[in-house]
Amino acid sequence: MKTAVDVVTAHWKHSLWIVTALALLALLGMNVVPQATMVEQLLVVVVFSLLSAATFVLYARSAVKSNSRRLMQVFLTHSTLRMLVAAVTIWIYAQMKGWMQTTDRKPLLAFVIMFAVFYLVLLAFDAFRVMSWQRKITESE
Repeated sequence: MKTAVDVVTAHWKHSLWIVTALALLALLGMNVVPQATMVEQLLVVVVFSLLSAATFVLYARSAVKSNSRRLMQVFLTHSTLRMLVAAVTIWIYAQMKGWMQTTDRKPLLAFVIMFAVFYLVLLAFDAFRVMSWQRKITESE
C-alpha cells in the first residue's frame, strides 16, 4: 500500500507530464500561427509552472509526514501564494518587456492568456488530486 508521502511524490510526475503536454501544445500552436513566436514567454510560463508544482510537492510532503489532515490547509495556502506570485511574475515580466508603456497590448494579452491556461489547468489538477487524497485519508481513518 502506498503511503501518503508516496502519493504526494507521484503528484510531481503527473504535474511534470501536464506541463510538458501544455508546452508541446503551445509550441504546436506557435507553428500553426506564424506570427505567434512566443518561445521566451512560454519558457517563463513553464519555469513558473514547474517551480510552483515543485514547491507544492515539497510543502505537501513535509505536511503529510507530520499530520495528514493538514493537506487541505497546505493546498489552500499554496494556491493563495501561487496566485500572488503569478500576478507579480506577470507584472515584472510585462515591465521588463516594456508592455506597460506601449499602447499595443496584444503581446501582453497573449502572454497573460498563455499564463492563465497553464495556471488554471495546474490549479484544477491540484484541486482534484488534493480532494481525492483527502477523501482517501478520511476513509482510512
